[in-house]
Amino acid sequence: MKPALGAGITFAEESAEPRPGRRILVKYSSSAASDRLLSVLVRVFLLFLGLASINPGSTLASTYDFLKFTTPGSLFAVDPDLISRSMNPRAPDHIWALGEGWGIPPLYFHTKVPGVYDRVDFFYPLGKREESTFQSKLNFQPFFENRWSKVPPYDGYSRVLTAFKGRSDLGQEYWGIFPFYGYMYRRWGADKNSFVLFPLYYESTEDDARTIRLLWPIVTYADSPGRKSLRIWPLFGKDAIRNEYFNWYVLWPFVQRTLKHPGTEQSSSYLAAPFPLYVKHDNLYSTATDLIWPFMNYYEHYASGHKRYTFRPFITYGTGGGVEELSVFYLYSYKRDSRKGTDSSLSDGRLKVDSDSVYTEQSFLYMSTIKKQYRKGLLVYAKYRFWPFAEYVWDVEKGSHLKMPEIIPLKNDFWDLNLGHLLRFVDLRETPITREISMLFGLSRRNELKAAPYISPPPKPGDDDWSELVLGSFGKR
Repeated sequence: MKPALGAGITFAEESAEPRPGRRILVKYSSSAASDRLLSVLVRVFLLFLGLASINPGSTLASTYDFLKFTTPGSLFAVDPDLISRSMNPRAPDHIWALGEGWGIPPLYFHTKVPGVYDRVDFFYPLGKREESTFQSKLNFQPFFENRWSKVPPYDGYSRVLTAFKGRSDLGQEYWGIFPFYGYMYRRWGADKNSFVLFPLYYESTEDDARTIRLLWPIVTYADSPGRKSLRIWPLFGKDAIRNEYFNWYVLWPFVQRTLKHPGTEQSSSYLAAPFPLYVKHDNLYSTATDLIWPFMNYYEHYASGHKRYTFRPFITYGTGGGVEELSVFYLYSYKRDSRKGTDSSLSDGRLKVDSDSVYTEQSFLYMSTIKKQYRKGLLVYAKYRFWPFAEYVWDVEKGSHLKMPEIIPLKNDFWDLNLGHLLRFVDLRETPITREISMLFGLSRRNELKAAPYISPPPKPGDDDWSELVLGSFGKR
């Protein structure tokens, strides 16, 4: 749930550091000194958690506003990056709204934007009543929730404890009492879900793929045009989803083979035979082989000819493609580009230049980094890693990948293919032709084809500082 909208922020004085294209006007109460101190403490706390940037406007429009006591009838500015879509999903970007709020949070707080939005938070973050021009919401977790659209197609959902009913955006009615019996349309990443005495029987349908699960997740069976599958986890399994995904395993995760998007630029393969003694991953750009994972690794990039040998945690050595690199015990790191004569150490921001690209890297407390690649002045690759909270990678050719949290310091495709989504609250991966999302540590997963190939826009360039690291790691563009 999102926090209350800018409680207690009044129009009077422009903040010292407004963000480009955005303004927030703030007036402090009579206890200005204590409020300023609380603001600083909250910003430091949120920065540590990776939940907000150190920008004062962003922080004041979120948790700090909900914590401070306010006077009745105070005005506030609604930050478009936070909740303007809750009031009007078609609102233009960077448009501020003017509202009014009063109450004593977290027990009670009333927020109102006249004619557009009316919201009451009670016992925050458990209860909320929200009315806007396009939808109505009422919930008090975990006991009940209610959300219905006021505009076509008038879809919605209601739940009391485990009993639910709803209507999809295609007008399909559904209901159920979990875990005894129920069915749903266009929820949880499928066109239709149904269950009887869950986890005894569960069935899902997505396009032309119909899947049956018995004693979820042990037995999986599918025999439809879009999917052929028979799995008895973890003994053995074979799975084929259209021409996008092929997998088989014996005694998972020790012996398995996975092929994704064959015949495309995004094709990749994974082989464990057996894990962790031998692990191999290939794509069109590179190959990586692990022996006694994660200790011994060999990596080769086909286009550049660069090869890297790793014996964790002792030494990493790379050569070829005009680049020499050496890392010892993660305490000493050195890279040299023999073609341009540039070199760098771990303590400095790294800079490397080749024929048409510039590579930059900045480290924060060793485990957190910002890496970028510019080609002919344009950003073509960016990686933000705010360990252990989040990591975001964007590539102009391959797509993007958002992981929250990212607690595994070692990089290996075994985790991404098998265990990564189980350790992350959000795992969102986009390629030019597919979108793969895993939510709630793998409980909800969805793979879909895009109607037309495209890559999401690149992150906005910044100063390679802590603020950009935190925002970029959470996918802020």
